[in-house]
Amino acid sequence: MLMIQALDLRPRIPPAVLSKDAVGNLQAPFFLKEGSESKMEIAEIVAEFRKAKEVVNEMIKENLATTITATTLGPNLLSLLGKLASELTPDIDLFPMSSWCRKPFYEVDFGCGSPVWIGSTGHVIHNAVFVLLLDSKDGEDVEAWISLPGQDMSVLVREQEVFAYAVINPPVLI
Repeated sequence: MLMIQALDLRPRIPPAVLSKDAVGNLQAPFFLKEGSESKMEIAEIVAEFRKAKEVVNEMIKENLATTITATTLGPNLLSLLGKLASELTPDIDLFPMSSWCRKPFYEVDFGCGSPVWIGSTGHVIHNAVFVLLLDSKDGEDVEAWISLPGQDMSVLVREQEVFAYAVINPPVLI
């Protein structure tokens, strides 16, 4: 199993290295790899995933401690991508994730007021695995939009451990 998520580097890179006017995405992957026989609890997965994210943060901090430039940071980010690519094999179960948490989507006014609810349909692919994390409108909770093959989804919605952390299909207008 390989869980992967992109980490937004813009808030972590000083303006002297990356202009606020720069266009495009600047991301680095962080990931958690476990053997197929591993039976981690949800809390353990979250803790390990946070550690994996911290490895990327530490790499950036180490670069900041030295004289960071686009040319010194670039090779380290490419090294992370190379490490990820080396983990991708045909027999591995890949679980891509994205987090839109702490993004100001609910503050946007499209001319008819701010959104009542934010969601995404762009990541739903038939028989594919994908997890999208979003802040709830009140900012107190996190919504997890999970796309799984039908058979796996049937198992997930019956998993009692999930109910300790989540409400399945809560009402939109909370």
